Amino acid sequence: MSNLPYFPVILDLEKFRILVIGGGKVGSKRALKFHKYSKNVTVVSENFSEDLLNSPIEKIKMNAENLPEDFLKRFDIIVTATNNRELNSKLCNLAKKLGKLCNNPTNPEDSNFIVPIFYSDENYEIAVTTYGKSSLVSEFILNEILDGLSQKKDFVNLLTNAMAKVKEIAKKKINDPSLRFALYYKIFYDKLFSDFLINGKYNEAINRAEEIMNEYIK
Repeated sequence: MSNLPYFPVILDLEKFRILVIGGGKVGSKRALKFHKYSKNVTVVSENFSEDLLNSPIEKIKMNAENLPEDFLKRFDIIVTATNNRELNSKLCNLAKKLGKLCNNPTNPEDSNFIVPIFYSDENYEIAVTTYGKSSLVSEFILNEILDGLSQKKDFVNLLTNAMAKVKEIAKKKINDPSLRFALYYKIFYDKLFSDFLINGKYNEAINRAEEIMNEYIK
């Protein structure tokens, strides 16, 4: 961890090679979570949890203290989750020297990336972290956000889909990216556009958006 703040980013993990070192509770949780987003997950440990044994994740039975540097070089993302804190730090620091992304759940200070608590669906994703201080607090914050959205979820989903359609139309009609961005802002805050969506009138909202665009491209 550097003195600079973390930069939040959403990754497509499909092509990333992920190594989890440690097959206990923490390592299993990390590996199973990663496996939902990438099939290129490998776990190295002398022992594996029942959940891992029952999963299709690749498992290599090996003492983590004997992992060669050339083995670590094969992976892009490494999680050090053994029950040996010193070993976790040693391996994570080596991984970073090799230019890898490494997360050490037992000592966040060693990590150069964080695995947040998150929610995702087809329209949006919300991630929360307290930078390793408390996953329970992160989960509490996330649930507070989701509770606040729960009564407006249908509207938010409709708004998301409508703005995606607005961008699609605008890119076909308007070449100037600065003008497109200004129009996104104007359409998003247009009361009539918003009222249509609040009342579930998606097509009318899109028509209103096109009316606004046409005023600027005459």
